[in-house]
Amino acid sequence: MKTVKPRRPHGRWIYYILHEDILWPCPVKWEWESSYEAWLPFYYSPTLEFIAGDPAKAVKVTKTSPLSPPPRRLSCIF
Repeated sequence: MKTVKPRRPHGRWIYYILHEDILWPCPVKWEWESSYEAWLPFYYSPTLEFIAGDPAKAVKVTKTSPLSPPPRRLSCIF
């Protein structure tokens, strides 16, 4: 029987990392990893490396006003 994988997280996602004392927003590309049986966020770091990140630290980008609460993380959605 074929195993059904869950849906890929939809929308635009960003992964924030601290590099050389600067907070860098890195766009996320979700890829299925069969060894983990989960969608993992991959992003290009400021050093141009393609890195897998922690799914709980990926932040969804929404169209909101500048004075709205901070963006929601993946752990808040599931």
